[in-house]
Amino acid sequence: MSDTSTHLLLPYLLAAQAQKHVTVNEALRLLDGLVQLAVLDRDLTAPPGSSTDGARYIVAPGATGAWAGWDLNVAYWVDGAWMRLVPRPGWQAWVVDEASFLAWNGSAWVAAGLPAFFSDAVFELAHDADPTRRAVFDLAAIAAGAVRGFALPDVSTELAGLSGSQTFDGDKTFAGELEASGPVATIGTATGTTTYGVGTGTTASGATKTVNLGTGGAASSDTVVNIGSATPGADGVTVINTPIVTFANGVTAVGMPQANLTALLLGLGGAVADAWNRLSVNTPAVLLNNAGSSIEATVNKAAAGNDASFAFKTGFSARALIGLLGSDDFSFKVSPDGSAYNDAILIDRTSGRVELPKPAILPAASS
Repeated sequence: MSDTSTHLLLPYLLAAQAQKHVTVNEALRLLDGLVQLAVLDRDLTAPPGSSTDGARYIVAPGATGAWAGWDLNVAYWVDGAWMRLVPRPGWQAWVVDEASFLAWNGSAWVAAGLPAFFSDAVFELAHDADPTRRAVFDLAAIAAGAVRGFALPDVSTELAGLSGSQTFDGDKTFAGELEASGPVATIGTATGTTTYGVGTGTTASGATKTVNLGTGGAASSDTVVNIGSATPGADGVTVINTPIVTFANGVTAVGMPQANLTALLLGLGGAVADAWNRLSVNTPAVLLNNAGSSIEATVNKAAAGNDASFAFKTGFSARALIGLLGSDDFSFKVSPDGSAYNDAILIDRTSGRVELPKPAILPAASS
């Protein structure tokens, strides 16, 4: 027969043993350390500086000093010395500084008190003080054989009930698709200085990012996209950084009744403006109408030696020029090829004298 008990390894009294009280006291000491096991801590790798008699600790991995080699064992301070209690499967311990209950599974201390999972399609949580307050978790929608994982964040928070009204605090990041299909969805209701971003992530080289606003309208529907405050006196700036802004063929009117439009280049009627022809128009006619009284068109040049002119061309080759051509006198010039020019009429800006550099030929009147 063994000299110790099977489970707690308590020493037995032997038939011819002297000083039997020593063995009894050893067994009682072990029982006192094991029964109703409560440890003060499980994060220490070395004995604390001082301990009270009966103090117990679960030794953390990497133990040193008097606890060397005692990893995950129970260190028991009794009668002025450390006693090693090697756990056996099924031992349970209350960890005082964590207020948690652990059990030894043969290789590790694990949380005790609840099974690894509930074998049921529906389970409930009830409030301790008021059992009528309950939360029901229904797993019926999970497909057969499927395992769904839910990872809790490392913060104190609340569960999101997406089918009801709820306010969320703190930063939230959604890595998957996010769709709001309700009749009203509002982002950005703060009234102080704030910044809201849509599609602000850096687009990788070679990738394309598309940001759609109001693109799902059906035939005969109306889509209204408002940008900026309509309140009188509210200022604001709208900045568009893309190198190309395109209005689709469906855009038939752009209204800006009070706007001051500033642009470097402008092409109308399908014309393409460039650095020289900053205003380019394809049109069968041009109308400049008065705004109620007189009208004036101004062509201004920088200096007397420059040109302020109108050119009349065929196939973009000039045939006639009129204006202030190289001086402040008004003149008419014609060209057979767009490169060589002949003065036809010169009008002196000071005297108003008209000069005809070439002979004037008056066709004979028919009889």
